[in-house]
Amino acid sequence: MFRRILLSLALLLGSMPLLCQVEPSATGGSGTTDDDSLMTLPPAISGSFYPSEVGSQERENLLSVGLLTSAAYDDNVLAGVGTGTIGAESYTILPNIEISTSTSRLRGSLNYSPGFMFFHPTTYLNAVTQNANADFQYRWTPHTTVAVQEVFQQNSTVFSEPYTVSGATISGSGSSGYPIVIAPYAGQIMDSTSAHVGYQFSRSSMISASGNYSSFSFSNSTVSQGLYNSHGGGGSGSYSRRFGRMQYLGLSYRYAISETTPYPSTTESQFATVFYSVRLSNSFSLSASGGPEYTTTTATGSPTVGTWAPSGNASIGWQRRRAAVALGYSRAVTTGWGLLGSFTADTATASVRWQFTQRLTGGLTGNYSNTKNATPSITTTSLAGHTLFGRASLDYRLGEHLTAVGEYSRLHDAYFGIAAISNYPDADRVAISLNYGFKRPLGR
Repeated sequence: MFRRILLSLALLLGSMPLLCQVEPSATGGSGTTDDDSLMTLPPAISGSFYPSEVGSQERENLLSVGLLTSAAYDDNVLAGVGTGTIGAESYTILPNIEISTSTSRLRGSLNYSPGFMFFHPTTYLNAVTQNANADFQYRWTPHTTVAVQEVFQQNSTVFSEPYTVSGATISGSGSSGYPIVIAPYAGQIMDSTSAHVGYQFSRSSMISASGNYSSFSFSNSTVSQGLYNSHGGGGSGSYSRRFGRMQYLGLSYRYAISETTPYPSTTESQFATVFYSVRLSNSFSLSASGGPEYTTTTATGSPTVGTWAPSGNASIGWQRRRAAVALGYSRAVTTGWGLLGSFTADTATASVRWQFTQRLTGGLTGNYSNTKNATPSITTTSLAGHTLFGRASLDYRLGEHLTAVGEYSRLHDAYFGIAAISNYPDADRVAISLNYGFKRPLGR
């Protein structure tokens, strides 16, 4: 994990001479070239994240450093023990650093925030927490583009992490990047890495290849009963054809394999898809893909199960001076993320930010996942259910470097085969945070 962070920092520092040579535009620069003969990796292939800041807040070529302190109350910390809900106060301390850059060849961002979470009276939930997100695209040669994404979380989920340092939002590939089942304080580590390379062999045609690896594990078996660890990876190849300057149509093939533990099961999937993406302006992007998926799942003592199903995703990103909106939907036969075997998952995600005044900004985020069992011969209960998560927040800028954040979160998990959450699936969280930070332009 730390090697990846150091590599990302080295990439940024190595690009700083370029930063001095490129003057950003008045709106922060797009990081693209005016040469319309050059193609970029479509969002459906690169998986890049849509912006989470409104246009008047987002700037590029910046170093941001800060410290966030948060006090919260959770009415159910989902401890998975006892006969009733367990409420607790929690206190979080999170330093954070973020670097964003945009030049004629490199565009990317790195966000890293290690910290501590303290609970009262449930002190056994005290934990170290980490959030890291990296997203880079680099034009290696005039005809070759490389993209890398990294998402790492330790003891942190969409329910427990502070909104202001959540980092990645919704990707152009339709993935939310979060588990299907949310177990906020189950002691978990999630790590996902992907790399992409695209080669433009004519003015309007490109081929590309991708690879990825991810792992998801729980460190406390007591509060994660009914949930499983998983790891896996895969690769894909694609062909893209450009129409106009910013419309892409293409074909891709993907292979993935995933394993769960301690109960061993292996799932392999093959997915052929047609994708389309368009960027109508600097503020609006749309990406969609779909096609058939074939999945086989094997578990100890059970026969191999094969499944055909339609899969696909769609996502939209829209950004204006005072607003930023990202929406995503995906349907796939997948595996892992705490569940056993393979399951059909419909997932919808949303992120909305609106700047009411120069000092006051509001935000809404939501995630809904509905799963159905695709391997009933392996397991019969834990793969049928749904997760609903929502958060509302208000950010008020007290001064040039200090921001106060108030937020409310609601979580509902309904998976009756999972002992850790089946009896008390609902939770509410109220938090107040202070975020101190400063920004410094790079390359000056």
